Amino acid sequence: QKRFIRVITRHRKPRHAQNNPLTPHLFHPASLPDASGTRGGTTLSLVTQMWLERTKSLLRWLVVIATAVVVLRVGLNYTSDLKNIDLEFEVFWLVPALIATTAANLLLPLGWRQMILSFDQALSAGPAVRLWCLAQTARYLPTGLLAIASRLQLAAKAGISRTVTASSLVIETAALFGWALLVCAIFVPSGTLPLNIRWLLGTLSAFGLIISPWLISFACHRISRFKKLALPKPQTRRLGMGVAFAGASVTSRAIGTACLAVGFLDISSGDIALIIGATYAGIAAGMIGITPAGLGVREGVITAILASRLGLTDAATFALISRAWEFAFEMVFLAAVSWWGRDHQSNSDTSKDSSAPGAKL
Repeated sequence: QKRFIRVITRHRKPRHAQNNPLTPHLFHPASLPDASGTRGGTTLSLVTQMWLERTKSLLRWLVVIATAVVVLRVGLNYTSDLKNIDLEFEVFWLVPALIATTAANLLLPLGWRQMILSFDQALSAGPAVRLWCLAQTARYLPTGLLAIASRLQLAAKAGISRTVTASSLVIETAALFGWALLVCAIFVPSGTLPLNIRWLLGTLSAFGLIISPWLISFACHRISRFKKLALPKPQTRRLGMGVAFAGASVTSRAIGTACLAVGFLDISSGDIALIIGATYAGIAAGMIGITPAGLGVREGVITAILASRLGLTDAATFALISRAWEFAFEMVFLAAVSWWGRDHQSNSDTSKDSSAPGAKL
């Protein structure tokens, strides 16, 4: 004997379907999707968000175009100025100048990366160099503030906190300024800078650079405590490496400047120290000046210091050549690291995808 078990679920039917034999026994009422677990918004909010994204994209493109126009204009100005100068150079000295300048341009972003890593932020070397160089081109725009905004925006896209990026900018600028002052104290002659001021400047700069990792760590801890900023306490070892990278970049650039001067000017070995000191006096003055990238300020300081030894013509020529060399090399280096950073970023993304469980090509 078979037994049949019928489970009848009672439900409400429409009144007109109570005695209708064609109505199925089980009636499924219409249901709406649960909106509690979904995201969405009104049409107006979606349109507003779309226009905001388009506006941001337009602003980014305007910044890129403005930067390209300014960089092109600066390059054309340097080209026209150099055409009026009868240049004679020794190719032998340009090779070490090229190597030293390349090393200096590479050490700066790597030092900035160490500062970022000190705050427990992840950033690989290739994207860090590419990000740094892309933002650095905006320093030729008026006030130089756009270079800071570009670094903040690009770093935020890479997943770096804006607070950490801003802190790293302050640390990087202070470290470079300290190293520039130390070079000035060592190489600028006493006829330009009195000896007692050189001793004071050199002692303060060296002491500040040595204790900077612990001083920065203490300052970040105090700022996080009283200003309620989400700024982790940095690792002093990483900060020390970042400051050391900045010093290595300054040293390498000084060597490149000396080789460039020997290649273009008829100077003796006794003039090397003067040229290095004048160059970094101009760099330090350009960092304080209000002109974008220190344009005009650096060249004026270099010419004023070198004129008494080399003459006004050679001094002004070297100031112009050193700036044009730096500018041209920045553009070439930017093109190279843009490819390198993008290639490393795509490789890291591919390795992430392949390392995921169940990932398939």
